[in-house]
Amino acid sequence: MSRKDIKYRGTQCINCETALDISEKYCHHCGQLNSTKKLEIRDFIEEFFANFYAYDSRLRNSIISIFTKPGVLAREFNEGKRHTYANPFRLFLSVSLILFITFNFVEGDRSPNNVDPLVVDNELTENQKQDLKKLDSLSIKAIGKNSNVKGLISSLNRKEINHNRDSIYTKQFIDENISSGLKPVIYTVLSFRNFNRKYPEKTTEHALKELGHEVTFYTKTLFNKSKLFKSNDIEGEVFDYFYQKLPFFIFLSLPILTLMFWLIFYSKKINYTEHLVFSYTFFSFIFMCLMIFNLISLLNDNVATFIEGISFAFLFPIYFYKSLRNFYQQSRWITVLKFLILNPLFFLFLSICTLIMMLIGIILF
Repeated sequence: MSRKDIKYRGTQCINCETALDISEKYCHHCGQLNSTKKLEIRDFIEEFFANFYAYDSRLRNSIISIFTKPGVLAREFNEGKRHTYANPFRLFLSVSLILFITFNFVEGDRSPNNVDPLVVDNELTENQKQDLKKLDSLSIKAIGKNSNVKGLISSLNRKEINHNRDSIYTKQFIDENISSGLKPVIYTVLSFRNFNRKYPEKTTEHALKELGHEVTFYTKTLFNKSKLFKSNDIEGEVFDYFYQKLPFFIFLSLPILTLMFWLIFYSKKINYTEHLVFSYTFFSFIFMCLMIFNLISLLNDNVATFIEGISFAFLFPIYFYKSLRNFYQQSRWITVLKFLILNPLFFLFLSICTLIMMLIGIILF
């Protein structure tokens, strides 16, 4: 006999003690099953699979709707059909977690050998080793205007030796010889890391003074962060770090990006939270596609790259337009106009979010 049978129903909820009618299967106050029957193994197994199927069906409905009806899930969820679909916020978190796992699989497959160039000195020729030793000695002790130092750098560049990232440079030398883009910061971090690797017994303050830097909160933080790099491929490690944390950073960025939809599609009928539901649903689709791309790349990287290119060029813009059309239900031409406005605005808000996330990322690194 099932616990839902009328013979087991009571006139008071066992959970919250609300008065019930014998015809009520569930408590109208807390939702608990109205049953006085003691729980048996069969009942326990039945409820377990019932609850699992209920969640599984909501998840299935959500995934099917996201892929076949862009924007409809968010609209219907806001209209009150919340038992049919999985919660968009919870779905996004689940998808983000799985995407993070696939990122780790892919990155582990692509870069199994993260070799520290300081360890594999045997790959250098004898002349290169001598050049590096001279460069270390000169860059620490000599003044930046010394022609010998500049001559050595020029000769190294002419020989196209890329191993000078293993060298140590003073602040004065970097200021006077390395000035393009982010290279001064990169070579400062390289110098800090190499100095600490070669002289681990020296304190941060002593190292900064010897390299010609002022001892400030910024330089001490930068020196300590430089110790965390596993190799001298600074740009590669930073890129991998932010790439793997991309789902987390986008999750934090979505409330800011949602302001964009709130401004462009401002309406008293749609509040900020409902716009946020749309944002999480849209990015759930993007993340699920990225998961598929990552899995394909494990089989064939070229095919995955081709599909990614087609998706970002055609599929995602079309899907985005369809989502806007179905969710906000405005005319075709108004949607096209707002779609065109959203594109440059998206990059503006994305830039703001990127700066904020970079700051958070550097702090958490």
